[in-house]
Amino acid sequence: MQYIILFIQILARSIVFLLFLHVVLSLFMRADKPLRIGIARLVDPILYPFRRLIKPFNGIDYTPVVAILVVNLIEWLLTNFLARYL
Repeated sequence: MQYIILFIQILARSIVFLLFLHVVLSLFMRADKPLRIGIARLVDPILYPFRRLIKPFNGIDYTPVVAILVVNLIEWLLTNFLARYL
C-alpha cells in the first residue's frame, strides 16, 4: 500500500515540477527551442482542459497555477483515501 501512495506522490510532484518548469522556460526561452517544445508537449494535455475554461486575464495565462492546485488536490485526496480506507 505504501508503494502505491509513494508512486502517486512522486507522479504528482513530477507533474508539478514540469508545470513549473514550463512556466519558467516560457519566461526566459524562445518557443522554438527543443527543450521548451518537449516540455510543452508533456504539459499541454494537462493544461488544455483548463485553458478551455479559463481565458487569459490581461495577457497572463493563469492555467498552470490552477493545474498545480488541482494536481495537489487530487494527490491529497487519493493519498488520504488510500491511507484511510485500504
